[in-house]
Amino acid sequence: MFMPSYLFKNLTWRDGKQKFTGDIRISHGLIADLGDNLAPKKDDHVEDFKNHYLYPGLVNAHDHLEMNLYPRMGNPPYNNYVEWSTDIYKPRESPIREIEKIDIEDRLLWGAIKNLISGVTTVVHHNPWYSVFLKDDFPITVLRKMTWAHSLSFEKEIGKKFRENTSVPFIVHAGEGVDEFSFAEIQKLDDLGLLQGNTVLVHAVALNEKYLSKLQSANAAIVWCPASNIFMFDTTAPIEKLRDKIKIALGTDSTLTGSPTLLDEMKFASRTNLVSSEQIYEMVTTNSASIFQIATSQVRLSTEANFFICPIRDENYYDNLIEMTLADIAIVLCRGKLRLAHEEIMMGKSLLKNCCTVQGRSKNICLNISALKRKIEKKIGIKTFEQNAIWRLLED
Repeated sequence: MFMPSYLFKNLTWRDGKQKFTGDIRISHGLIADLGDNLAPKKDDHVEDFKNHYLYPGLVNAHDHLEMNLYPRMGNPPYNNYVEWSTDIYKPRESPIREIEKIDIEDRLLWGAIKNLISGVTTVVHHNPWYSVFLKDDFPITVLRKMTWAHSLSFEKEIGKKFRENTSVPFIVHAGEGVDEFSFAEIQKLDDLGLLQGNTVLVHAVALNEKYLSKLQSANAAIVWCPASNIFMFDTTAPIEKLRDKIKIALGTDSTLTGSPTLLDEMKFASRTNLVSSEQIYEMVTTNSASIFQIATSQVRLSTEANFFICPIRDENYYDNLIEMTLADIAIVLCRGKLRLAHEEIMMGKSLLKNCCTVQGRSKNICLNISALKRKIEKKIGIKTFEQNAIWRLLED
């Protein structure tokens, strides 16, 4: 497999509490050289990124990749997720009828695009695994070393899916609601012996001090999806009580209830005033890496290149991340390969043969967005997608 070499000049990044500025060479998918004034080698694709920050590739800790062609659905507020599911799941009606006819690989690819355009390089996909995730041209990494169950209500034998090996995360929707039914779920999981060090609860809106103590004692973790929670229940998990006691990651959920992209979710999380920009950064990088036993893209020799680059608009590294737009993202590398680049970046023009517009900014991209959109439109027509947030973001 051909792996281009890149030399990025004059980048600025953080490692822990320290800030660095210098050059980075990527070779064979790995960070090969770090230093000042690195001389280009024969095969290097060179680009100057003065006044740009480098960030680790983000981790979207909760998504259902194939569900991202949907608009938001439902008539909230609800008491719990079962009420919402019963309300919206009408498979013989639009838009479910049409979207379910689309090839699953195309739906998964659309979910991958949603993540790629916002600097996400790893997604925790809370649904069955598909072989398409292993293809070299699939633009992001999908976590494979995990087990999952949907929820207590939609799994008949949830205990059989749990692994006691604490290096394998066990992911489950829990406490997704505001009524007694929702609050009882955490206790039920505990009664079943499913609150362990590898347990990851998605949403956990229904938490009181008793259950918080249980999660803390078990060393369990939570994935927070505030936009989805506020849409469905007009409230979210008590993050201000949780953030210093247990590990928290951030996820988008799908477009059925959540934000269009992880960047939008980060902005939404910031607006809750429950967490700082630095805490949000940790939720989508170091916290997620710890919870899901994956490597973050640290700027160190011999580490895999999973990162993105954007202009410095705010000197504060963390505030800059929250304030940036999708249009700002200059390049994205996943598994050492260039996946997205501003149109004016020369290496993008030579290595990426497809073009699209993201939030009004022309980009070169590793996928033929135009062909995918036409394929989907041909299958069921464009009307179904007019309210889909990602469809409106991407123009060909």
